[in-house]
Amino acid sequence: MTVPDQRPKSDLSALRINREEENSSSTFPIGRAIGWLVVLAVAAAVAYVVWNRLIVPGRAPLVETATVKATVNVANPPLLTATGYLVANKQSKITPKISGKVVRINFDTGTKVRRGDVLAVLESTNLRAQLDEAEASLGEAQREYDRQSALWRTGVTSRALVDSAQAQLKAANARVAQIRINMQDMIVRAPFDGTIATKNTEVGEVISSVTMGQVAGTLPAGAICTLVDLKTLEVEADVNEGSIGQLHEGQPAEVTVDAFPGQKWKGVLRQIIPTADRAKAIVKVKVAIVDPAERLLPEMSSSVSFLNNARTDAELHEPPRIWISTAALIDGKRVAVVGADKHVKLQSVTTGALRENRIEITGGLREGDRIVTTNADALRDGQLIRVNEE
Repeated sequence: MTVPDQRPKSDLSALRINREEENSSSTFPIGRAIGWLVVLAVAAAVAYVVWNRLIVPGRAPLVETATVKATVNVANPPLLTATGYLVANKQSKITPKISGKVVRINFDTGTKVRRGDVLAVLESTNLRAQLDEAEASLGEAQREYDRQSALWRTGVTSRALVDSAQAQLKAANARVAQIRINMQDMIVRAPFDGTIATKNTEVGEVISSVTMGQVAGTLPAGAICTLVDLKTLEVEADVNEGSIGQLHEGQPAEVTVDAFPGQKWKGVLRQIIPTADRAKAIVKVKVAIVDPAERLLPEMSSSVSFLNNARTDAELHEPPRIWISTAALIDGKRVAVVGADKHVKLQSVTTGALRENRIEITGGLREGDRIVTTNADALRDGQLIRVNEE
């Protein structure tokens, strides 16, 4: 009889290779290395950004800059500038003395008229009838006065009747004179030389001499036209009350008008209105234009530059030129132009006239360029700077 083998069987499963442990032990160090590489890359990027955005700009030199602007009259600069509108110092809304229907108009907008010219004629038919009646009454009063005077001389009538007849004669004369004046007033004439700025009526309209309640910007009822003397044009400008101490009546000024850029007119400060606007903190001034052109019209926008000394004709017509401080020049022939990225470019320029500490730039710069104005000779081409805004 065969005896079974009692020896323990070996566990073959123990001989199986554990692939999961092998994989985990082999891949874990690679993943960790990749993670550290990512962290290092992010840290390097942050350090680069911090260096370029904070440290490098912080170490860049701080400089003063200025924007290039074309100017005129560097030797006689304005004290201050104010804006306003053109107005005519001498103007009138022409209104008839009495009401009536317009039967004739002798003008149009823009017509130049002389003093005494007939502007319009109103219908006078009713006045003619009244005049005929008044003249008839005057004749009757004259005859009655003559009769009473003759009777008084013969002693037939009383002095009271003579005085009454004389009073009636004077009243009839006054009536006739008044109607004749009214008939003359039906002819509307220009009160001074000027230009018709607005035309407010037409033939056939009945206009009134009564000035009604006036709405801002409207004419009174019955205005036939507006007459202005363009030779009396002046600028009404608003000046900050803190600057009014620099001005005085009779002070020279220079006037420019938005409608005609590049042109200038001589002006004189004619009046400082003796009151201030509390809400706006301004004082209104009036500047007379010495020789206004015909193209200048009321209500045009304008600017006034107040001066210490009156400008000559040559200064008045001097074209705008670019002037910079001599301290901005490098070796007398270059300037440091600041780019949008705050890096400078050393740019060659050509120069012109020299006035005190300013020099004219005739080429190499354009209006609107920003340049370094101090210590420019210490900068390198392409160098980053910190800008102290003007």
